[in-house]
Amino acid sequence: MSEPYSAPVAPSPADPNYNQPGKGNGFGITALVLGIVAVVFSIIPILGFIAFILGPLAVIFGIIGLTRKYTKKGTSVTGLILGVVSVIVAIIVTSIVAAAANSVSESLNKEHTIQYVVTTTGPAQVTYWNGSGSSNEDITSEWKKELTTTGFDFTTLSVSGDYTAESSVSCEIFVDGVSVSKNTGAGTGAHASCSGSSSSK
Repeated sequence: MSEPYSAPVAPSPADPNYNQPGKGNGFGITALVLGIVAVVFSIIPILGFIAFILGPLAVIFGIIGLTRKYTKKGTSVTGLILGVVSVIVAIIVTSIVAAAANSVSESLNKEHTIQYVVTTTGPAQVTYWNGSGSSNEDITSEWKKELTTTGFDFTTLSVSGDYTAESSVSCEIFVDGVSVSKNTGAGTGAHASCSGSSSSK
């Protein structure tokens, strides 16, 4: 007995989304390149502002690349992440540089009070920095001098006794009330010198 005849089954239409090969993603590659360049510039002080331009562009191209059908998404994701990271790093570096610059500016413009104190048991001559140069004064006993200056870096003070007699001399420098240098000398032509700076407090 023969088998009953069966009509051939027509093949179902192929799924248009099935087994589509991944295509290259130009937007993703662009995002990746922009992201890499943005990260490099983000860690360079001053030039970091370039990351604020390239970083967002990398994010935009990365998002566009992710929306493209039948394309590889890896470069788009990587470019997008690098774009975000570059902006974050640029913000951190810029903040650090700005804080450092502000600190230097405050240090340069800060007022300091300098006080000189000299003692002697006989005639002596004092030489000191007066804020713009050197000044000399003849003294015979304890001597003090105070001045206010802005952003100074270095100051000096010296005292020399008379060369015709023995004496004892001493000098001391105070910066903002803190002693930064002290010295003494004794004998004929006794001499003592002191020096200090705002950073030696």
